[in-house]
Amino acid sequence: DQTLRLIIEDDGKGFDVEAALQRAVEGKSLGLLSMQDRAKQVGGWLKIESIPASGTKIHVQIPISLTEEGPLPA
Repeated sequence: DQTLRLIIEDDGKGFDVEAALQRAVEGKSLGLLSMQDRAKQVGGWLKIESIPASGTKIHVQIPISLTEEGPLPA
């Protein structure tokens, strides 16, 4: 189909996603919210899974439209 799907994964130290999103809402760190907002702006979504001491996995899905010239901007 015409959807870009990405999974970005590491086996690092992980983090508490809910706590990180709460800090973002309080204006202390905007990285996660910025990533979610950018995905929404182009009609997609972003999901973050992370467990402290076990790593992180980020799922991104973005619709794409193709023409003979290449992808259309969202």
